[in-house]
Amino acid sequence: MKFTITIFLTTLFASINTVSADENSDSISSKVSGSGEDVVLIPGLMSDSRVWQDTAKALEKNYRVHQLSIAGFGSQPYNPALRQHFTQPVVDAVSNYINQQTSGNAAVVGHSLGGFLGYKLALTDTPNVSCVISVDGVPFFSSLVMMTPSFTAEQAEPQAKQLLSSYQQMSAATMAQQTKAGMARQTASTAGQQTIMAMAKTSDPKTVGRAMYELMTTDLRAQLNQLSVPVLQMAATGAIPAAYRSSAIQHYQNQVSGSDLVTLVEFDQARHFIMWDQPQAFIKQTTDFIEERCHAQ
Repeated sequence: MKFTITIFLTTLFASINTVSADENSDSISSKVSGSGEDVVLIPGLMSDSRVWQDTAKALEKNYRVHQLSIAGFGSQPYNPALRQHFTQPVVDAVSNYINQQTSGNAAVVGHSLGGFLGYKLALTDTPNVSCVISVDGVPFFSSLVMMTPSFTAEQAEPQAKQLLSSYQQMSAATMAQQTKAGMARQTASTAGQQTIMAMAKTSDPKTVGRAMYELMTTDLRAQLNQLSVPVLQMAATGAIPAAYRSSAIQHYQNQVSGSDLVTLVEFDQARHFIMWDQPQAFIKQTTDFIEERCHAQ
C-alpha cells in the first residue's frame, strides 16, 4: 500500500495583535495572544492561521502564542517572489520574526509543510528556536509518500516538475476541487473539512505549486545528525487501515532515524490534521514536550 499525494495536500481571546513578520518581508504575518514563553505556530500547504485557532486558545493560557500565516495560502495575499522561490525565503522570514518578535528562543510547532519548515529552522547554523514539534510533516515528503526509504530527490524530480507546471496553469476553483477529492484523508472533523475547502478556494495556485515542488524535491534526512535542538515528530496513522499501520509507522521512523534528538509519537486515531482529530492528546503531547525538552535546556 502507498500513501497518496493528497495526504499532505491541504493540507478571539483577549489582546490579539496582528503584526508584520518583518519590515522587509511580505512572506508572513502573525496573530499574537497570551503571555509567557513563546510558541510559534506554522500552518501547512494552503492553510492559514485558522488551522491553529483551537490550539492557540488552549496554549495561550500559559504561553505567548504566535499564529503565523504564509503569503499565498488561505486568506493571505500572495507574494510574487514566493512563486519563484518558496522554502528559504519563508524560513528566513520566520527566523527573522522569531529574532524580532519573541525572546529569540521559541518553541516552533508546524503542521505538514510547516513541520518541514520547522526542520529547516532547526538545521540552520545558529537555530533561534528551543525545539520543534512537527505535526505530520517529515524531513523528506516524497520518500514517505512512496513508502520507499531509498527514494531520492532526483527520482522525485520528474513528477514534481509536472505538478509545478500544472499548478502554474491551474485556477483556484480547480485546485479546490482537487483538494475536495482527498478530503477524507485530511480530517474526520466536518468543520475542519469546511475550513480546508474555504482556505483552498482562496489560496494562490502558483505559490502552492512552488511550495509543493520544493517540498517534494528536498531531502533533509542526511542532515538530521546536525540537529542541536530536540524535535517531536507526530505521525498520523488514523487514515491508514489497521493492517498497514505498523508498516506506516516504520516509514515515519525511517524518516527520523538520523538523530537521537528526534522523538516519534503515533496518533492512530487522527488523520493528517492531528490537532483537530485528537485535540486533547495533541495538546498534552505538545505541552509536555515543551516543558520537558524545550525549556529544560
